[in-house]
Amino acid sequence: MKAMKLLLPSLLMLGLLSGCWDTKELNEVAFVTGVAIEQGEDAKYKVTVGVANASQLNVQKSEGNTPSVTFSLEGNSISELLDKMNVGLTRELRYSHTRTLVIGEDIAREGISGFLDYLERSGQFRNNFTMLIARDISAADILKTTFPIQKIPSLKVHNQSSTLFEQWGGAPDMKLSDFIAALTSRGRQPVAEALTIVGAPKQGKSVENNKKLEPESLITLVGLAVFKEDKLIGYLNLEETRNYVWTQGLIQTTLTVPCGEEKYIDVRIVNSKSTIHANYKGETPNFEVEIVAEALLNGTQCKDNLEKIETYKKFERDIAEMVESMILNTVTKVQEEYEVDIFGFGEVMRRQHYQRFEAVRDQWDEQFSKADIDVTANIFLRRAGTSNKSFLTEDE
Repeated sequence: MKAMKLLLPSLLMLGLLSGCWDTKELNEVAFVTGVAIEQGEDAKYKVTVGVANASQLNVQKSEGNTPSVTFSLEGNSISELLDKMNVGLTRELRYSHTRTLVIGEDIAREGISGFLDYLERSGQFRNNFTMLIARDISAADILKTTFPIQKIPSLKVHNQSSTLFEQWGGAPDMKLSDFIAALTSRGRQPVAEALTIVGAPKQGKSVENNKKLEPESLITLVGLAVFKEDKLIGYLNLEETRNYVWTQGLIQTTLTVPCGEEKYIDVRIVNSKSTIHANYKGETPNFEVEIVAEALLNGTQCKDNLEKIETYKKFERDIAEMVESMILNTVTKVQEEYEVDIFGFGEVMRRQHYQRFEAVRDQWDEQFSKADIDVTANIFLRRAGTSNKSFLTEDE
């Protein structure tokens, strides 16, 4: 009996030792790093997957072959097409490492909520991959354009987007979760990054493109895609995209600010915060956008004395006026040209004046289009690099 008491716990624990019953060896699976979705020629969708060729990522073992492989299928269901890819690929595909979703411009204008629903609820995907719109180019070509430094195209695009966001602020680093949050929000319309291919797309598909000092084909971020609900309606350029990001309080960037006739100062924004106050003046919504930022003076072409506090005050005013003008021009363009609230002013109004917002929420984009927007920037220039003097003023 004593032996049975000792044996029983061991027998019960055996049920917990089933191990990874569905495990797969690495040489039995392939990791998808990018997916492209666009209109098909003979069906509703054309889906292209970019699969990492792991053997070519090891510099010592690389044989000069392509670092990734793409394969395309057409059909009427994204779910079925992704599961059907093995008609041309040998290994079981794993989508959990997908970093980039590239959507064709044509299908984006028709509406993308149908397949986004599948991608969000699917257990195969994480929702933190970057969403991009292929402008004036096939979405599949984005996954086929090689680059010598980052060999896998979809990873190159993912890193490119994140780095531009961190260094210059010209990309919102929009993930699937962010897009869906805006799509389902009361008071905000979604956006996505836009990209294209500069040069000859055909040459970019060759491994030879990786061996040139100046690649013949290069994937380039070109700004922001503006949506009304799930349909693409237009674009903002890179500078306008940076202004959009600035209103979201997520900015580090470098500015070139006039300080004289054809002379400029170079300013690095190192910390920034935006605050939005909402109100109604009669029947017109009013928003006050306040930007507070710390900046460093990276360089100057002017001969202003950097040892005087008046010089810094002047530069701060010049920077603030430029920032205010840039942001207001972008907001006004979106109001007049696209008539959709991509900035989230409606969300602010809902938080601060819930009842007023609820009365107009179904017509909020129309309300936004006629809203009065004021932008105020407060810039604090902290220091002028490693020297308070400029050699430009030494002879004076």
